[in-house]
Amino acid sequence: MSLFFNYDRPGPGVDKNAPPQKAVPRFFSILQRKFFDLIKLNLLFCIPVAGAVALFLLLNSVCPYVPVSLLPAILLFPFLGGLTYVTRNYAMEEHAFIFSDFKDAVKNKWKYFLFDGIFCYVVGIILYFSISFYWVNIFKGFFSAIACGIGILLAIILLFSQYYVPVMIVTFDLKFKQILKNSFIFAIIGLWRNLLVTALLGLLAFLLYIALMTPLTIIIALAFAILLLFSYSSFLINFATYPLINKMMIKPYQKQNGESDNGEKK
Repeated sequence: MSLFFNYDRPGPGVDKNAPPQKAVPRFFSILQRKFFDLIKLNLLFCIPVAGAVALFLLLNSVCPYVPVSLLPAILLFPFLGGLTYVTRNYAMEEHAFIFSDFKDAVKNKWKYFLFDGIFCYVVGIILYFSISFYWVNIFKGFFSAIACGIGILLAIILLFSQYYVPVMIVTFDLKFKQILKNSFIFAIIGLWRNLLVTALLGLLAFLLYIALMTPLTIIIALAFAILLLFSYSSFLINFATYPLINKMMIKPYQKQNGESDNGEKK
């Protein structure tokens, strides 16, 4: 626990009396049981996504400059609270009311997610221009190659850290700087699961890119994006990351305070 900040109390975990099941079978078991709920959740999340895309297209037509056209992405971040809360519960095998829990999570945590959106936007833009500059000049000197490598490494760490920020926001009562600190720690100590999640999401992105080659597959890709892309991606991330958070933060807290897995005093 010395690496992490304390918090008030996490939500309920998986029933300790439930029969043990390996990760991969459990993932597909939950995915099968919650398949139509994930579709409903994705359709709900697609409402703010459609708004953000419309703003992006508008800004891009007026000012096709990356820092300007990407501004609508910040406005999408608060809605990640609702998406993350529901998919985290599914990963924990806990119940969630899709609309009401989504709405409550957005209402209660929107400031934290907005801060995270601004943070990712600012740092992302800086890294984008830095990597682009040094990449163009990579063969002009040793310093450019080193700087480009450092920029790419920082971008990867930022990506990995964002696997943990949303679930920590909806799970714990922490200050934003504490959440960021913990997320960067998890980005390193959870390296292998972070690489696995990135590989799986990268494969999904590649398949969607390939699907853009013909009109028929474009329709299939669009249908998948509308019906499942965001909720499935969030569920995959939370399924992979929550066990590590549970191990490193929740379990030590419960042991320290003499609580059982459901948060009750022993």
